[in-house]
Amino acid sequence: MSHRTGPGSPARPTAAVGRPTRITGSRGLASPSTPAALGAVLLLGVAATGWFLAGGSVAAAFGAVWLPDGPVVPAAGVLSGLVVAIDPGHGGFDPGVIVDSGVAEADLNLAVSLKLRDILVRAGAEVFLTRTEDRDLLQPGDAQRHGSAIRADLIRRVEAVKRAGADLLVSLHCNSFPSSVWRGAQTFYMPGAHPGGRFLAEAIQAELVRVTGETDRQPNGRQDIFLIRETDAPAVVVEMGFLSNPRDLALLQDPDYQHLVAMAIFFGICRFVHHPPPGTA
Repeated sequence: MSHRTGPGSPARPTAAVGRPTRITGSRGLASPSTPAALGAVLLLGVAATGWFLAGGSVAAAFGAVWLPDGPVVPAAGVLSGLVVAIDPGHGGFDPGVIVDSGVAEADLNLAVSLKLRDILVRAGAEVFLTRTEDRDLLQPGDAQRHGSAIRADLIRRVEAVKRAGADLLVSLHCNSFPSSVWRGAQTFYMPGAHPGGRFLAEAIQAELVRVTGETDRQPNGRQDIFLIRETDAPAVVVEMGFLSNPRDLALLQDPDYQHLVAMAIFFGICRFVHHPPPGTA
């Protein structure tokens, strides 16, 4: 990929960037390069201008992108017509994991979800969030009717996603484990649910590995994910890292890294939508 001084191919290249690389002076991060392919680039909220030529597995999905001061500028229209449901895990009565410093998983889930929403909207997608603030979806009597507040809240989320007519669902969470050794983002799907779920998980996980450089985990199939099982569309759960690991915890509180995670998920969605496996389109 070439970083150019102006729009259009004749512009003079100022730098060459291949795999995800922080670009000197602009703190940008770009998709991998293939000759003559145009791509989208992530900026981490700092001043920089220029044109980028990029490519890789999702190259055909993107167009030329001008990089003004600001966070993320994907090519407009790349996901036009797609309805994406984002579920920021937990919230309200259920904060999820809370670390000793007081950081709550629910807040981190929401922060990345809002960034992902903004990226997807710029790319032309219609986006539905199950929540946009620290709240749950419970209605009076739900907990008694369904046996527990957590189960009732999940049922309400599934109902909301179905009403939205979502083409796919991404639920964002953070992991935790008694040992602080384990770290890294991982995407989960449910075998036997919608056949597109596994391929969506593979696409997103590949981009999390590539874009963040902070995980080597592989997508994992599990049979106990209620939200995925009850959703009609391809659905995944992205565990963005381990709050029990000091490095993951620090990264997940960093707005720049939150942008990276959101952009990785965006790239994964583009890969899934524009290069769907047979039988899932």
